[in-house]
Amino acid sequence: MSLNPSSAVRRGLCMCGALGLLVAAGLALQPLEKRVQQQEEAARLLLPAPDYGQTDALSQKLALFALGGLRTFAAEMLCIDATNAWIEQDWPRARRRWEQITTLCPQRVNYWIRAARDMGTNAVAWVNSRETGGEHERALQNKEYLDAAERFLQEGIANNPQSALLWLQMGAFDEDLARRPRFSRAVEDYRRAVALGASPMYRRWEFYNLCRIRGREEEAWKLGRELYREERHRSPSLRCLLVVLQHKLQVPEEEKLSLEELFGSRERAMKQLRRFARNDLRFPTTGIRTSD
Repeated sequence: MSLNPSSAVRRGLCMCGALGLLVAAGLALQPLEKRVQQQEEAARLLLPAPDYGQTDALSQKLALFALGGLRTFAAEMLCIDATNAWIEQDWPRARRRWEQITTLCPQRVNYWIRAARDMGTNAVAWVNSRETGGEHERALQNKEYLDAAERFLQEGIANNPQSALLWLQMGAFDEDLARRPRFSRAVEDYRRAVALGASPMYRRWEFYNLCRIRGREEEAWKLGRELYREERHRSPSLRCLLVVLQHKLQVPEEEKLSLEELFGSRERAMKQLRRFARNDLRFPTTGIRTSD
């Protein structure tokens, strides 16, 4: 069977074109393959070698993606399993996942915050809600998860020292009365966060924690007076604490803020102060009854 000459020419040209594309693709893949190899070598230097005695199948598979330069993808896959662990209340697995996630992406601030919240809030709430196990066992588990939450925040700050958001989270952790409050640290946390660009309203949180520290009343009084000059800081707690600090420091009458100035009227002041005297936030209440 004879071929149409024009058809044969066209087929020949198509074959030549296809061969040319294959050759070009092969040449293009060579530098791409080289780049992937380079990325893998760099990743091996950055990513600790998996300890297969301690990790599971998912970790091992995702480590391959990380070694190929796909750390964010691997971290997101692990996030899905961390959520599953939360749903299943499998807190050891959740902690392991967050450790892996934050190792893969240490500059992702949100990962550190979510990890700390999972351990310090969700895991602790689960421990306290359990009906099995003794009080001593629950206390040990609480400490374990609180320690893990604190480590996540501290390591997050070490990797992102300019993150105001992480410093705010650290402040909230350090002042939490349901955990193990460290008011002096909370003061510094909030002070650092504001210096790094957090809202100036958090200076009031610095003030609240200063008021809880014995021996720092004068420092708290000066900061409280400074904050009181701005309307946005004039919360009921700040007004009441200024009354307490004036009494504790025996501020001269001419330097005091009067009840009328602080609350608008003496009647309103008495109502606010009586309510504040019953506070359960570990704020001092010295002198409130003598103001009546």
